[in-house]
Amino acid sequence: MEFFGETIWLRAWVAWEGTPQQQLDSLPGVLHHLTDAWARRSDPNVVLVHYDDLADDLGSEMRRLADRLGFDVAPGEWPMLVEAAGFAAMRDRAEELAPGRRGVLKDRAGFFRRGTSGAGREVLGDEGVAHYEARARALAPPDLLNWLHR
Repeated sequence: MEFFGETIWLRAWVAWEGTPQQQLDSLPGVLHHLTDAWARRSDPNVVLVHYDDLADDLGSEMRRLADRLGFDVAPGEWPMLVEAAGFAAMRDRAEELAPGRRGVLKDRAGFFRRGTSGAGREVLGDEGVAHYEARARALAPPDLLNWLHR
């Protein structure tokens, strides 16, 4: 469902032109941060996690992260941990888990809006998506964008 306010906000977020340091939660700020992490992805202290991988198989991704970070988890604990980290459980605890209401986040429950990727495409439409893709190409390397938008 498209909301007029979402469309205005998201189009302004895509169009904003300034330095990442001026506005960290802008498109330039987000892509600056991601580009830095992408450049350091082989560093043992950096782990990149794609939201769609978490959504597709949360248990496997959690086990991968635990292995990478050196955590030992008893096999019997995994079901409880995976359930607690699932979208529904996190949305139920939004007041406790979501970021504060500073910046663009006005409602903590809204942070856990639906749990799937692609809402931006729905809100922006074809023209807005084309504008976003052009801005993203100007701000981030193609290999990062391929991974990010897969």
